[in-house]
Amino acid sequence: MHELVIKGGRVALDNGWAECDIAIDEGRIAAIGAGLSGKSVIGADGRWVMPGGIDAHCHLDQPVWGGAGNADDFESGTISAAFGGTTCIVPFGMPGPDMTTIGAVDRALDRATGRAVIDYGLHAVVTMGTGPDVEQQLSQLAGRGIASVKLFMTYQGFAVDDDLFFRVLDTAHRLGWIVMVHAENDAAIRRTRQRLIDLGRTDIRYHVVAHSETMEREATHRALAFAEMTGARMTIVHVSSWQSAEEVARARARGVDAIAETCPQYLFIGAADLDRPALDAARFVFSPPPRSPRSHEHLWQALIDGGIDLWSSDHSPYFFADKIARSRTPGFTTTLSGIPGIETRLPLLFSEGLLSGRLTLERYLDLTSRNAAAIYGLAHAKGRIAVGLDADLALWDPTATWTLGHSALHSRVDFTPYEGRSVTGKPTTVLVRGVPVVADGVLQVQPGFGQFVERTAADPALSGKPVEETTPWLDA
Repeated sequence: MHELVIKGGRVALDNGWAECDIAIDEGRIAAIGAGLSGKSVIGADGRWVMPGGIDAHCHLDQPVWGGAGNADDFESGTISAAFGGTTCIVPFGMPGPDMTTIGAVDRALDRATGRAVIDYGLHAVVTMGTGPDVEQQLSQLAGRGIASVKLFMTYQGFAVDDDLFFRVLDTAHRLGWIVMVHAENDAAIRRTRQRLIDLGRTDIRYHVVAHSETMEREATHRALAFAEMTGARMTIVHVSSWQSAEEVARARARGVDAIAETCPQYLFIGAADLDRPALDAARFVFSPPPRSPRSHEHLWQALIDGGIDLWSSDHSPYFFADKIARSRTPGFTTTLSGIPGIETRLPLLFSEGLLSGRLTLERYLDLTSRNAAAIYGLAHAKGRIAVGLDADLALWDPTATWTLGHSALHSRVDFTPYEGRSVTGKPTTVLVRGVPVVADGVLQVQPGFGQFVERTAADPALSGKPVEETTPWLDA
């Protein structure tokens, strides 16, 4: 007899839907089949049993860079994630000013320990302030279960120069890591921003101009060219436009190991939302900014056909007063970039992708858990409903229609850009390692239940060939 059995649900397996039971022992899936018995039973009649979601791009409890601090720490952020059907997150060990990459990871681990209610990993981040020994720092972190690093091509204090970019790519290639890139052209943004200021065009709608699709496209092309030169694996995070998505497709056609991530805000929020009254428009300020209907349509098709690999939240939690710098007439130069989304990420795609029929079950599972596990080194433990893996499960009521709004969510952020939007489908019970974290809509565990998950790097031998190893004179 098993410790726990989930009975009677419609289960999302790798090969499709199955009416079956799931047995759990010692936190892992022990058996999948009919007629399983357990000391404890969770009835799942009328529920869809899905793999717990993995959100591999979110921000919690980060250092303050001269602005506002995050509203969510690892306690409130992971509680919000759990209520949205997510059972594992991989946020960032984000450095403060002049903080080393290792120092930033240590800080994030200290902030997460004793607070998280779901499991978590961490991405490393390299900036110009990381220090001269970046290769040694990343190598040390590789021995501590870190398998990825993020680079920024924009933002003062974060943007790296090309020399450091190549050093990180070469190190990642050697370690089997994947490099995540925020791709926007910093010089173009600074130039355009100043010209808009000089012209008196500081309304929030000009945020879309200051961070135009062209600037994202150029940086995406350049970053992927760097990956091609070094043979490194690369994720372009928060792909927002058709132009950037096409750059990823072109790079893949050239043999680059390129991953594309997008977020709900790039499908459900548009540039026109920034042309509202200032206090309303401020709810929709994030970077890259929302785009045109053409980009929405292109990204939906990319979700359908595999052009996009990852569906992440980029949860960036600020209290609204801090976001607008307590201004009654905020402009694009004074409004903080970032919106909450860790809890709404899966309900939006479940409702508008899976239930609507836009996405097959296979694509939904790839986007929400399986690909993140495979890409970021979690597949040994998470991402699928399979014997031997952690029993990270979400029981969804596919008939529940509810309205997204601040009062219905669990983040400390006091607004949501999706206020008033109706969705169908809601996770009602969520298990992490076989333990109900949420049961029938009620939190069941104490802060600290969540554990740090060491991730595994890819085999470096499978990485691409750097340009110095090529022999073009032998090409046919």
